[in-house]
Amino acid sequence: MSKKPEPKPALVRADDAEIHPVSGRIESPRRRVKTKQGATSDTITGPAKDKNVDLAVRVPKSLRRQIRAMAKDRKVTPDDIVSEILRTALD
Repeated sequence: MSKKPEPKPALVRADDAEIHPVSGRIESPRRRVKTKQGATSDTITGPAKDKNVDLAVRVPKSLRRQIRAMAKDRKVTPDDIVSEILRTALD
């Protein structure tokens, strides 16, 4: 049988604990403030995916045909094309 390990000594309070107290997390004065602009990676990957909702819009038949052709060329859905056009127009 193997021997039981020796217990480790308990932590003790430092002699200068009144001078250098440790009380939780230290707040850095250079802490970044979150903005609505997002991170640098957002410019590469695009914004986070939003939940898609229905939007009923009447458009001319020729425009619908162009959107469908564009979606087929890019191998995405017409909804994705319209969403990207609206996102670009609103930004």
